[in-house]
Amino acid sequence: MILKINRLLWLGAAVALLQSGVLYAMVRQHASILRDGTDITLLSEPVDPHDIMRGDYVVLRYAISTIEAGKITGTRPAKDGPADVYVTVREGDAGAWRFAGASWQKREDVPSGEVQLRGRTEMFANAAADSQLRVTYGIERYYVPEGEGRVIEDQQREHRIEAVVAVSSEGDAQIRALKDNGIVLYDEPLY
Repeated sequence: MILKINRLLWLGAAVALLQSGVLYAMVRQHASILRDGTDITLLSEPVDPHDIMRGDYVVLRYAISTIEAGKITGTRPAKDGPADVYVTVREGDAGAWRFAGASWQKREDVPSGEVQLRGRTEMFANAAADSQLRVTYGIERYYVPEGEGRVIEDQQREHRIEAVVAVSSEGDAQIRALKDNGIVLYDEPLY
């Protein structure tokens, strides 16, 4: 009986340790991108929804969220379904970064002054070259304190909100800050 209880305690401790390790790895990856990633600024078009579990958040859309299929170079995926797409951006007017190119494969020859983001799209193998593909980067949702999502939505009607995005060398992106006319509205802490 005591042996069975000890075994259950050890099993419970191992499960708790494993869960803690997974949580630590997620936080560490997020912090690593924010700490070491290259910053780019994207102009956004937010909408203000609400998540019952996490509160207010802003849905952000970017000019690079829709890409014409014919502008994506490289070998197209043979099957329909989710596919990675690598989008390069370069700094444009007033500090906002703009679409420079896209590829189905990760580019190793990204020109100086450009940054590559890894996105995800629903690919259709027989999609026409002029069809528009919706690309997500994991930076389309930003949580804000309760009741403040509407403030950003109201500001959006007057001008664009800027998202400062940290991009890792692998192309993974995290929102570092939201700005309104250069003034920081929200700044993401490392931890």
